Amino acid sequence: MTCPKCSSPLPEDAKFCPICGSPVNLQPAGEAPAESAAPAEGTSAPVENTAPPVSGGWYESSAQEYQAEPAYTAEPVYTAAPVKATLGSILDFYREALAVLASKPIRLWGLSLLYGLIAVLISSLGAAVPLISLPIVMLLQLGFTGVLLDGFHGKEVRSEQLFQAFRKEELLRNAGGMCWQGLWNLIWAFVPVMNVIKYYSYSLVPYILLTDKEISPTDALRKSMRMTDGYKAKMFGADILLVVVIWVVMLVLGLLMRIRYIGWIFGIVFFAAYLAVCLFGTIFFGLVHTAIFEKIREVNGD
Repeated sequence: MTCPKCSSPLPEDAKFCPICGSPVNLQPAGEAPAESAAPAEGTSAPVENTAPPVSGGWYESSAQEYQAEPAYTAEPVYTAAPVKATLGSILDFYREALAVLASKPIRLWGLSLLYGLIAVLISSLGAAVPLISLPIVMLLQLGFTGVLLDGFHGKEVRSEQLFQAFRKEELLRNAGGMCWQGLWNLIWAFVPVMNVIKYYSYSLVPYILLTDKEISPTDALRKSMRMTDGYKAKMFGADILLVVVIWVVMLVLGLLMRIRYIGWIFGIVFFAAYLAVCLFGTIFFGLVHTAIFEKIREVNGD
C-alpha cells in the first residue's frame, strides 16, 4: 500500500502517511467504494439533499402550516343573495285590465266620469281654499281606487263607493294617509328623476289604506315603499309604454289623414281613437295599477 498523495510506502494498518500526514483510505485497491457503486439497471441513484437547513422565518412557518392542512377540504357553500320575485310581463297587466274593463265598460266609465266631474268641480270651487279642497279631492281619489279594486275582483261597483273614504270612523286616517302621500310627492316634485322614483314608491298608499284598515298613515307610506322596492321600473314601464303606444297610433293616424281621397276614413278612426282615450284612458291606467298592486301582494304573500 502506498500513500495516495506522496506515493510513499505505508506500514500495515496505517491511518496516516508517516511522510506527509495525509489520511489513508484503508480499502484495498481495485475494490470500488460503496458510495461510488453504480445503481442497478432501471433504477436511479438517490439524490442527497445538500441544501442548508432553514430555521425560522417565513419559509419554516409556511411549511408547517402547509403540512398541517388536511388532505381534503370540503367544497365551500355559497349562499345566494335573495332575489325579488318577478311580476310577469307588462302585457299581462294590460290583458287583465282589458278583461275587467270589458266585463263592465259602461259602469266603470260612468263612475270614472262622475269622479272626474266632481273632482274638477270641487277643485274649482275650492281654489281659494286649497287646504280644504285638496283633502276632499284626495278622499274622492281613494274612493275611486276602491271602485277599481272591487271591479278588478268582479264585485259590483256603485256610485256611493266614490264616497266610502268619507266614513266617519275612517275619515281622519284616510285623509291623513292621502295628504301624507301628497306632501311627500310635493317635496320631491322639484328634484328631477327622483320625483318619478318617489311617485311610484308612494303610489300604493291608496290601495294599502283600503285593504289594511288598521294601518296608520305613516306606516302605509312605509309599506308602499317596501312593496314597490324592486318593482318601480316595471310600474314606470307599464305607464310609459302605454303612453308611447297611444302617441304613436295618434301620430300615424294623423299622417294618414293627409292622404287624398281616403284620408277622411283615417280621420274617422283618429276621432274614434281619441274619444276612446278620453273616455277610458283614466280607468284603464287605474286598472293596470290595480293589477300590479294585486300581483305584488301575491308575490309578497301579503
